[in-house]
Amino acid sequence: MPFTPTYDVPPDRRAYTLTAGKVGCLMLHGFMGSPKSSRPLAQYLHQRGVTVHCPLLPGHGHLPEKIHGFSQDHWLAEVEEALAHLRQLCDQVFITAHSMGTVLAAHLSTLNHDLRGLIMLAPLYDVPDQRIRYLRVLRYLMPWFYPMKHRRVDRQLIRERVLDFDPTINLGDPAVQQWLVKATRVPTAAIDEMRKMADFGRRLWPRLHLPVLIFQGGRDYAVFPADTQKLFDLLPGPDKELQLIPEAGHELMRPSDPVH
Repeated sequence: MPFTPTYDVPPDRRAYTLTAGKVGCLMLHGFMGSPKSSRPLAQYLHQRGVTVHCPLLPGHGHLPEKIHGFSQDHWLAEVEEALAHLRQLCDQVFITAHSMGTVLAAHLSTLNHDLRGLIMLAPLYDVPDQRIRYLRVLRYLMPWFYPMKHRRVDRQLIRERVLDFDPTINLGDPAVQQWLVKATRVPTAAIDEMRKMADFGRRLWPRLHLPVLIFQGGRDYAVFPADTQKLFDLLPGPDKELQLIPEAGHELMRPSDPVH
């Protein structure tokens, strides 16, 4: 059964299926993302006869704290369910995935050799900060990370992500600013699960033999272009291509990045 959230998820962040022809595309969002990011691209494909399905990863679609209690096993199971659903509608299936979703796509690709191709946007190769690796121990001692309390964290980025969740929020309100500290907290266990996904991906990349097309932004704050080049070099098949978009940020599925 597909994931059914026990928390409120705004309509534009929920899982969706756009039914058209017998060629299908499975859309997979990334860590702390939602199906919202892929909707513009999905609608473009749907208008051209492609059936598109995008699941909601467990714990996602709301503020980051909702990821508490979910792990990579939940995310892997969800995309397997999503692929099975799309197969009922389509004869040929491609996958388009963003960030951590690319590892989930690689997992599916190693299990399903009839998939026709994989498009990866800002693929996850490694964690953006090596201090995250300490969380494999600290997750048991420090359950929450509060990014608004840390000077080295890009607070403007956090504010942008909050506005992406709810554009009506008044960030100039002192009460809202105080609320932001708790509202943007992230479970340290969830961050460590993302780290585990990155490690899992590096075991999968050399096993991919389907056609792969990669897009990478030159101004990506979460996935570094040099890491994407390392991933590209690990891909064994001859049918692969990497395209760098110098002025793009991390949100490559959207017509415009909410940060850059």
